[in-house]
Amino acid sequence: MVRIVEFAERTISLSSGMRNADISFDEMTATALVLVSDVVRNGKNVVGLAFDSIGRYAHGGLIKERFGPRLLAAEPQCYANQSGHGIDPARAWSVLMRNEKVGGHGERAGAVGLMDAALWDLQAKLLDEPLWKLLNRHYPGAVDPNQITVYASGGHYRPGQTHKSVADEIRLYQDKGYRRFKIKAGGASIESDCARVESALSVAGDGHTLSVDFNAGLRREDAGARIEAMTDYGLAWLEEPVDPLDYRHLAELRARHDVPMATGENLFSLADARNLIRYGGLKAECDFINVDVSLSYGVTEYVGILEMASMEGWGRRAFIPHAGHLFAQHVAAGLGLGGHETAPADLLLGGFSSDTKLIDGVAHLGHSPGVGFERHTGLGPIFAQMLG
Repeated sequence: MVRIVEFAERTISLSSGMRNADISFDEMTATALVLVSDVVRNGKNVVGLAFDSIGRYAHGGLIKERFGPRLLAAEPQCYANQSGHGIDPARAWSVLMRNEKVGGHGERAGAVGLMDAALWDLQAKLLDEPLWKLLNRHYPGAVDPNQITVYASGGHYRPGQTHKSVADEIRLYQDKGYRRFKIKAGGASIESDCARVESALSVAGDGHTLSVDFNAGLRREDAGARIEAMTDYGLAWLEEPVDPLDYRHLAELRARHDVPMATGENLFSLADARNLIRYGGLKAECDFINVDVSLSYGVTEYVGILEMASMEGWGRRAFIPHAGHLFAQHVAAGLGLGGHETAPADLLLGGFSSDTKLIDGVAHLGHSPGVGFERHTGLGPIFAQMLG
């Protein structure tokens, strides 16, 4: 019976000069996590790895003080795989959530999500298979579970940039194989943001290849005007226009403007997602939900969200998770979701593992065990140092 015997976490700085309409990234941090099992192969313990989703700071404190010790203290039969070898991440998730009061879905959700991601990576390695394959077996439905449509997320506000800089960035992403793109808006004047969109479209071409992200930065006094300014471009979607919990305002805007919208990356639970679907005014036939897998307690909670949404008439293709981390890529592919976000300009967080191929906007995942952090240019060295 497999036992998890140790964990290690490290806070990583993500400081950069970029910003969106709501925050800068100058003080941003993230957590790298290692779970160590007592299974030894080739002289080394088999480990599960995870790396934070960006935008919410590191979660190491909660892992170190509460969730890591709780998992180590549990008897291995509490999280053993009852139908085969290794562990059952869903049963381990239940161990993590013992004595956790309902509600209050804040930093706790991200800490548990990180633990969950490492558990799934560990189980995939114990079974010697890629995570997308393991997930598809547990939650079937994807037609091609080893590939996923991706889009390049960028277009941040940076010091000294010009409108032409956005076009240059899109061109670089095209050269890498991307065919869909997202840029930031809401952090400059309407005229400037429109010029940025037009610059991007001068390279991207069809408006349906481009999305715009307001990062919840619009206020009631200007939200309508800013959305209206974007409607004639035929964009794929406008993302997170207002406060993620202001469902009434979102519903008002959605009823007033005939343009696809997306939101949900700052909602961290099934309960929040249910309220969004009930009261946010979104349309299942054309809108998108961006709940972040790792920030919302992980796969167990996320699958619950998908099941709830299905009962409300929403298909899996309407779900495109926030963040772009490697774990979300496997989840999106294995569960047959609508796409995957990635940040190609970020050497630490962007891109893919070395055995993933990007061909004409589609990421073809490899067959190496686990998620692939060890084979990622930016994250591989971090984990190698943690593992000694």
